[in-house]
Amino acid sequence: MINRIEKGENMNSNRKTAIIVGVLFIFAIVMLFIGESLYKPILDSPDYLDNAYPNRIVVIIGILLEFTGIPAVVLLAVFLFPILKKHNEALALGYVAFRLFEAAILSVAYISNLSLVNLSQNYLNKGGADASYFQYIGSSIQSVNHWAGTQGLIYHIVFCLGSLILYSVLYKSKLVPRFISASGFVAAIALLTGSVLANIDMFTEISELGLELIFALPIAVAEMMLAIWLIVKGFNPSAIDSESAKKDTNKV
Repeated sequence: MINRIEKGENMNSNRKTAIIVGVLFIFAIVMLFIGESLYKPILDSPDYLDNAYPNRIVVIIGILLEFTGIPAVVLLAVFLFPILKKHNEALALGYVAFRLFEAAILSVAYISNLSLVNLSQNYLNKGGADASYFQYIGSSIQSVNHWAGTQGLIYHIVFCLGSLILYSVLYKSKLVPRFISASGFVAAIALLTGSVLANIDMFTEISELGLELIFALPIAVAEMMLAIWLIVKGFNPSAIDSESAKKDTNKV
């Protein structure tokens, strides 16, 4: 009787965890796309020194919206840890570590973007004087975003390695259908490969937007599939039960 109660409580706990993780995935993805759609057209334009400060409200709101995705990224790894730990503790810890590293990289990139608003203000206050000086400072700041931002190689390496860890554990454990895990694994490899090739100028004939659609869209779709599955169906109970049974047997 007690075992049945404990089993029921564990199932309810796992179901709640799945819903929370699914919501956090969706929240992080949505905030990323909304935030970037607001500030990227302004900060990525050739005239960002003229436009960033006059449009500071839009830029700041966009960056802050995107910034809210950072806690979500960390929290979903923390909530997943007890589930993944049952199947591979080392990889579960690795996933949390990569998500924390990802959060740190994004924080640096977002702060750098915010500093462009101040740079634009100083540039405009001087009436455009010493334009080359401000352009030099702006280029230095944007180089940080080029490598550490959401389209940067460093960010993509960290993000993709974390994703490969997650989807490999999910695939082996069968916590979710394997077609979801496999699609996420393949999408992460595609994003990492595409990012490396793009940074060595292998796709000069394709626009930046085109590259994002080619390489970033598959992983976004895979994460949305995973999130929706977790919210609607949750983790596979038999996968959790079988792992618990193995541990109980080992204890005996």
